[in-house]
Amino acid sequence: MNDVHTRLAKCFTAVFPNLSPAEVATATIASVAGWDSLATVTLMTVVEEEFGTAIEPEELEDLLSFEAYERRLSGESPAAAAG
Repeated sequence: MNDVHTRLAKCFTAVFPNLSPAEVATATIASVAGWDSLATVTLMTVVEEEFGTAIEPEELEDLLSFEAYERRLSGESPAAAAG
């Protein structure tokens, strides 16, 4: 497991504490109860702080899953994770 994955999982667990480790890795906005607009902004903020990066608000439309965040933080297009 890479460092991005581990650190990102920590962020997701902070925002969604009821998710198991397996659920975190497969989390999507559709599969996580409580992933609403407030949780989206909270998650973005936690990720920005953890990774020392800025996420533009317009990016949020593509950051709808753990995988999309992981791709974004690894320098790939988060939209490629959709599908």
